[in-house]
Amino acid sequence: MTILAEAWEYPRIGNNREIKKALKAFLSGKLETDALLQTVPALKNMVKSATGGQQ
Repeated sequence: MTILAEAWEYPRIGNNREIKKALKAFLSGKLETDALLQTVPALKNMVKSATGGQQ
């Protein structure tokens, strides 16, 4: 017998774990694709401004 399993860990990126929350909402059908794809660039912009433009 073959058992296939997959474990997902959501990335905990952002002060408030924005990517984790967005991914969970998308997978549960509460968030549209466009909103999910906007989460990462928005988070990158927050990091960029917080670090003075350096990453």
